[in-house]
Amino acid sequence: MTQRTIGKTTLATLLALPGAALAQDEAVELAPVSVTATGYETLIEDTPASVTVIDRDEIRNRPGVGVGDLLRGEAGLATAVDGSVGQDPIIRGLKRDQVLVLVDGVRVNAMQPPARGSLASYVNMDLIERIEIVRGPSSVLYGSGAMGGVINIITRSGDFTEEEEMSAWSRLGYSSVDRGLRTALGVTASNERHVLDFSTAYLDTDDYRMGDGDRLDDSGTRQEAYHLRYRTRLTPDHELGFRAQRDEREDVWYLASRTFNETDPDDVFPGTNDPNELQQRLQAPPQGLNTHYTPTQTRDLLEATYRGDFGGAWAPRVEASIYRQELSRGNYDWSHALGRDYRVSDTDFTTDGARIQTELFPTDNQILLVGAEYWRLRAGPDSYIGNVDQDFRPRENAPMNLIDDGQIDSQGVFVQYETFLDAGTLNLGMRYDRVEGDADDVRGAAGDLQKVDHNLSWSAGFNWDLRDEVNPYVSLSEGYRSASLLERYLNYEYSDGYRWIADPQLDPERNRTLEVGARGHLQGFSYMVSAYESRIRDYIGAVVLPGTQNQRETVNLDEARIRGVELQVQRPFTEHVTGEFTGTWIRGENRDSRFDEPLAEMPPPEASIALRRSVEQGWQWEGRLRAVARQDRTADRFTDNTERETSGFATGDLLVGYRFQPSGLLRHNELTFQVNNIADKAYREHVTGQREDQIDPARGAQEILAPGRSFGVVWYAEF
Repeated sequence: MTQRTIGKTTLATLLALPGAALAQDEAVELAPVSVTATGYETLIEDTPASVTVIDRDEIRNRPGVGVGDLLRGEAGLATAVDGSVGQDPIIRGLKRDQVLVLVDGVRVNAMQPPARGSLASYVNMDLIERIEIVRGPSSVLYGSGAMGGVINIITRSGDFTEEEEMSAWSRLGYSSVDRGLRTALGVTASNERHVLDFSTAYLDTDDYRMGDGDRLDDSGTRQEAYHLRYRTRLTPDHELGFRAQRDEREDVWYLASRTFNETDPDDVFPGTNDPNELQQRLQAPPQGLNTHYTPTQTRDLLEATYRGDFGGAWAPRVEASIYRQELSRGNYDWSHALGRDYRVSDTDFTTDGARIQTELFPTDNQILLVGAEYWRLRAGPDSYIGNVDQDFRPRENAPMNLIDDGQIDSQGVFVQYETFLDAGTLNLGMRYDRVEGDADDVRGAAGDLQKVDHNLSWSAGFNWDLRDEVNPYVSLSEGYRSASLLERYLNYEYSDGYRWIADPQLDPERNRTLEVGARGHLQGFSYMVSAYESRIRDYIGAVVLPGTQNQRETVNLDEARIRGVELQVQRPFTEHVTGEFTGTWIRGENRDSRFDEPLAEMPPPEASIALRRSVEQGWQWEGRLRAVARQDRTADRFTDNTERETSGFATGDLLVGYRFQPSGLLRHNELTFQVNNIADKAYREHVTGQREDQIDPARGAQEILAPGRSFGVVWYAEF
C-alpha cells in the first residue's frame, strides 16, 4: 500500500472545497472525513467503526425544532420523544446518559428526570455546521457516557483567509404544521491572522397539528441563540481561540408527564398523625390534569483554546482547551385545574473542564495520540412544593433541599495508536478514569454518599484494504458510564406518578461490543454494512419496589445484551442524481434473572430510501420514504406494564428547490419548498415514555403523535 502522509490535510481545507468533486465529474461522497471518531481528521473509510456525518446542506434543508429531527432515519439511530423538543437521541438501543452528546467537543451534562428533557435541545439547528455520529463504545477518547456512542454537534464558523474578507449567511424559513418561523444570520471577518465569527438564530413555533387533525397542546416553543468565536495566529503554526455561546429555549412542556389525578387530595388521610400517611398526603398532587414543564432552559459556554504544531522529532501537534459551561433549567409542575404551578425548582448545572491532547507522528504511517481530561459537574437544586394543606401554593420561604452541593469529578488519561500497514489500518486505544460522586446531604438518603469508580476503557480495531469492492473491518471495544447525579442522589416524587429512589453506591455500566462490518464500491454502489453485539454489565435501570405501586428504585441489572445489523447504500445514477438506502434491525434482551424479557424501549426495525438531485445551479429535489416496523416486544415486568406496543408506519417527504446563479453580493442563493409527511399519517415513535393510562383526550391527556402534513419554505443565502 502506498504510504500516507498523516495530518497534512485539515478538515477546514476539505470543507472549503465543496465543489471539487463536481468540478472533476466525480460522485459526491457523504462526509469522507470525521474528527470525532479518532480525535483528529481521519478518512471514514480508514476507521474501524460505523461513522456518519450529516453535513450543512442536509441540515439547512431539513425541518424540525431540535437535533432529534435531524437524526431520525439515520441507520442505527432513533429518538425518545416527549413532545416537540424532548427528543433524546438513541444509538443502537442505548439512550439518554448512555449516549454522549457534545457541542463543539464539549459534553452537555444535565440532571434530567426520567423521560424528561433532551440533551440535544441546547443548540439551535440553524447554527450547526455538521453532526458527526460514532456508533459503539467511544470511552477511550471521551470517558464516561460514551458507552453507546458519541454525537458531536459542530457549529458554524469561518477560517483564516489570505486577504481581508467579510462574509455573511442568512436563513429564513416557515412551516405550516406548527406555524413555525425561523431565522438565522451569521457574519465572519477574517484575514491571514484573525477570524471573528458572530451568529444568531431565532425559532418560534406554535402547537403542531398531528396526523389525526388535532393540535398537540403545549408542543410549541421559542428559542434564541448567540454564538461568538475569535481565533488568532500567534505564528503560522500556533493559534489561540475564544468561544462564547448562549442558547435559550422557552416553554418546554414534557408531555409524557401529563397525568390526570382522579383522587381528591382532601380525601387522602385527612387529619392523620401517622408519619407515613402524612407523607403520602403531602405528596398527593392536585386533582385533575397536571404537567411537568420548563419555562426557560439555557446553555452558556465560555471556552479558551490553543493549537500548536511543533517541529523536530515526531512533529508534535498540541490541542488544549479550558471551559466553563452552565446549564440552567426550571423543573416546574403545572396544575391545569388551579391554573398555576404547584411545584417549582430551578437548578444550575455548572461544568468546569479542561482537556489536552498531543498528536505524535513517529513515521509517516503512524499516529500516537496521548491526552488527559478533567471535568467537574456541580448542582444543588432546591424545590418549593405546595400541598393540599396549603392550597398547593409553593412556599418560597421553605425550600425543600433535595441535594446539597452534589458533584461528580472525573479525571482521565488516554492513549491511542494508529498505524497504516500494507494490509490495512490498525487502531488501538486505552484510557483510565477516576470518577467520584459526592454530596454533603441528600433528602431521603442515609449512609455513605461518596462513591469512587475506577474505570478502564479500551478499543482494538482493524480495517482491511483488500480491494475496492470490499474493505472489511472488525473492532472490539469496551466503554463505560458512571451513574449520573440524578441516579445517585435525587429522591423525588416525579410527575410520572412514581417516587424515584436513588442509590449513591451504583456501579458504573460497562458495554463490551464486538462489531464486524465492510465498506466498498460494487457495480456503481457504495455501501457500508455492520453487525454488532453489545454486552452491558451492571445496566442501570429502575424497578418497582415489591409491595408498592408508586415507588421505583434505581438499580444495577446483571446484564443486558443488544445485537443489531445496519446497512447504508448509495448509488449515483447520473452526475447529479443519487439514490440512498438505510436499514436498521435491532434486538435487546434483559439478561437479569429477575426479568426474562426484552430490554425496555428498543427501537423497532426500520428502513428509508431517498432519491435526490443536487446541482451547483438550477433545480434540485429530494424524495424520501421511511418505513418503521411494528414494535410488540415490550418489557412488561421491568417497566411495570407501562411500555406500549407501537404500530408500524410509513411516511414520505418531498423537497424541491432552485439554486440561483451568483449575482452581485449574493455568492449563494437558493429557495426550497418542502412537503413533509405527505400522506398526513397519524403515527407515533415507539419510545415516548407515555403510559397507556395517561392517554385520555376527554381529560386533556393527548397521545403524542408525530406532526402531520406540513408545507414549508426555506430561503438560504451567502454574501
